[in-house]
Amino acid sequence: MSEIHLLMAIGQKYATMAAGERIERIKKLVAKSEANRDFIRKYYPEFYQEAFPSARAAGERKESARHPALCAEHR
Repeated sequence: MSEIHLLMAIGQKYATMAAGERIERIKKLVAKSEANRDFIRKYYPEFYQEAFPSARAAGERKESARHPALCAEHR
């Protein structure tokens, strides 16, 4: 299995989990080692931010919050 396929399979597995279970598993994985934290942050930043919302950089906002007028146009 190639690295890309493995990353996709891991992402799909976590994406199908309930949010609470996914957050719990991500937190446990990250707590085990700094390498795990770096891996999750690099390849699955959306899962990392979901598990650690305070990790978002100061002043950084979600894309939808940056351009509310654009979001309203697409509704």
